[in-house]
Amino acid sequence: MHPGPEVWHEAGHAVVARWQGGVVREVTIESELDDHMSHTEVEWSGFGAIERARRAAMVSLAGPIAEMLETGADPTDPATLSTWRGDWEGAINSIRRLSTRAEERYRIRKQMVQEITAFLRDPTVRERLARVVDALDAHGTLDETLFDDALG
Repeated sequence: MHPGPEVWHEAGHAVVARWQGGVVREVTIESELDDHMSHTEVEWSGFGAIERARRAAMVSLAGPIAEMLETGADPTDPATLSTWRGDWEGAINSIRRLSTRAEERYRIRKQMVQEITAFLRDPTVRERLARVVDALDAHGTLDETLFDDALG
């Protein structure tokens, strides 16, 4: 059976968090935090507030992007958008810390989406993402060690 979109979504958050220098403490599709069935816990250290905000925005955007790339989800479908609301809000709140000007925030967000999309389309990254997806689908929750093992 093919893993569902939520697995690709959470794996995308986790893989991009690692790429951005975060330590993935846990990634799960079993959580009931904030009425969601999944979450990724990332620890950031050694970064100032602005750099943490930039990296957190990248991680927030990564879940929806990974899901779209794998499942072909329609980003204009209201049902799809509503499931990603928390991610969009997280990204927007983080990007607000990077600039006070709306046009600059739009440019930053657009650049981030392009950068994440290119990263997740890289064949080597795709392979590692797929390994995380398989492990997450099999276990439901990956702690730091299981995530590192799956990522390779």
